[in-house]
Amino acid sequence: MTDIRIIVNGETRTVPKGTTLASLLPDHPAGATVVLLKPGSVSKEKTSHMRLKTTAGDIVIEVAKGVSFPIGEENAEALRVHFEDKNAAAFGPFAADFVPAVEEHRYSRGDVCLGCGGYDSKTAYLMFCRTEHKADHGAAKDGGVIGKVIFGLGIMNRWKNGDRITKIEQVFSSVDASDAEAVTNLEIEVEDGMQIFSSLTITSEGYTENHEEISTHAAESVDHMLFRMRDGTFDIDRSASTYIRDHAEGKLYVPQELQKPRREGVVTARTAGKGSGAIYIYTSDVQSNKSHTRVGNVTNGIELAKFAEPKQKLAVEVIPPLLDLRGLLLKEAVAEAKARGLRVMADNRDVEGRIVIDQKPPYTLEVLKEGKVSLYTVALDDIIDIRLDYKKAPLTVDLYRRVTGLKRYPVGTMPFLFNVDDEMYLFKPDFAKGVNIIPENCPKEAPPTDALALTNDSRPAQGMAGVRVVKNDEFGPTGEPFSGTNIIGTVLDMEKLEKMKEGSLVYIREVKE
Repeated sequence: MTDIRIIVNGETRTVPKGTTLASLLPDHPAGATVVLLKPGSVSKEKTSHMRLKTTAGDIVIEVAKGVSFPIGEENAEALRVHFEDKNAAAFGPFAADFVPAVEEHRYSRGDVCLGCGGYDSKTAYLMFCRTEHKADHGAAKDGGVIGKVIFGLGIMNRWKNGDRITKIEQVFSSVDASDAEAVTNLEIEVEDGMQIFSSLTITSEGYTENHEEISTHAAESVDHMLFRMRDGTFDIDRSASTYIRDHAEGKLYVPQELQKPRREGVVTARTAGKGSGAIYIYTSDVQSNKSHTRVGNVTNGIELAKFAEPKQKLAVEVIPPLLDLRGLLLKEAVAEAKARGLRVMADNRDVEGRIVIDQKPPYTLEVLKEGKVSLYTVALDDIIDIRLDYKKAPLTVDLYRRVTGLKRYPVGTMPFLFNVDDEMYLFKPDFAKGVNIIPENCPKEAPPTDALALTNDSRPAQGMAGVRVVKNDEFGPTGEPFSGTNIIGTVLDMEKLEKMKEGSLVYIREVKE
C-alpha cells in the first residue's frame, strides 16, 4: 500500500494512503473541530487594520466594516497634529468627500472619526478621541466614526503640535490560501502533504517544568482557566478578527492579576462586566485592557484558533492540568496527589469514609510550587447527595449552584435553619441582594417528598431552600404555595436529614446522571 506524508499538529508523519482522521485521532473529543490545510502556497490577505507610524510611536486602527480609510498611503507625510486638547487630537487638514452636520455626537476613548474645520470637508481632519466626550467635530450626520484604535492608545496622549504621521500601511495576515477546511467528520481520508490541526496547547501563565521556578503571581485567575478547560474543550461563543471567546460557564468572578499586551497566542480571562469569566484566545495583537488578566499562552496549534468560528468546539490541552481534589474520597485524593508527585497531609486517616472539602494551598500553581498539599475532610455520612434538574429549571439551578459553591466545586454548603414539625427542613443559601429568582418549574400538584426547591421572587421569603419528608397538597418544600415554589432537583440522602443540627453548615454534593 502506498504511504503518504502528512503533518499532524506540527509533527510530520508517514501513514498508509486511505488513513482516516478517526484512526489518526482516536482520543479526539466528539464534535470538536479539525482544520485541514491542503498543500498549497501561503499568500497575504488584507485585514481590516491600518498601522499608522507617527513621530511619537505606532498605533493600529481597526477600520469599521464597510468603511474605506480616507487617506492613501502615499499621502501620509502631509498629516500633522493641527490641534489637540484633553478630548482629541486632530491630524490634517486634507480634502475629503462628506457632508458635515452641525450636530454634537458622543464619542468613546479610542474612536477615530472624520471631522472638518468650518464645516468644510475640504479641510478635513482625522480625529483621535482621547476620552469619552460629547462634541461637534464637524463630522457627518452619523458622527463620522470610521474605526477604533486597538493598539497604541497611550501614544494618543503623547501627541503634541508638530508630531506627524510618517507612514500609513495596510496590515496583512499570512493565511494559507490553499483550501482550508474545518470539519467534525472524522471519517474523512487524509491526503498527501495535508496539514492537520486537531488541538491547541495552552501553557499557564507562570508555569515551568521546574516546579521551584513556578511563579504564582496569577495563580487564582490561572485556576479559573484550568477549571473551565478541565474537560479538554474550548466552546466558541464569539469570534472576531483578533480573538475567539469561550463563555460557557457564564458570568464568574476572576481577579485582575496581570494586565499585559494581548499578543497573538495570549490567553486572557475577562475580569469585569457581563462577560466576566470568559476566556479569550488572541489570534493577532491588540493592546492591554484593564478588564482582562493574562492567564496563559497558546504554545501549539494557534492555526486552529485562527480558522475557528462561533458555535465550534476545539480540543484543548492545558499545561498543567487542574489540580483540585475537593469532592473526592480521601483515598482517591491521596492517590491523585501522589501521582502528581506531591506530598500529602490529611486531617484524618479514614481514607475510605472521608470526603475532601478543602485543600491548602487552594490553587494548582501554588500546590505544584510547594510540592505538597494539605487536605481537609468531613465524614461521608455527613455529606448529603443531591441531583439537580438542568432541563426543567436551568436558570434556578444555575443560581443555586453559584450560591452554594457547586458551580466551582463538587462539594457545596447550605446553612440549615430549622426542622418544621418533623415535616419540612429549611435552608437559607446566602443569595446576594438583587438576585432574581423568577418562577420556573412550579409544581401543579404536590411534589414528591424528596423534591428540593427554592422559593421564587413571588414570595417574601425568596431564596429559601427546602425539602419535605411529609407530602402536602397545598404547600411546597419551602412552605410556600406551589406558585412560589421552584423545584430544582432531588435529595438522594433523605435519611441523613434528621441528623442535621439547627444553625449548622450542611455539606452537599451534586450527583450527576
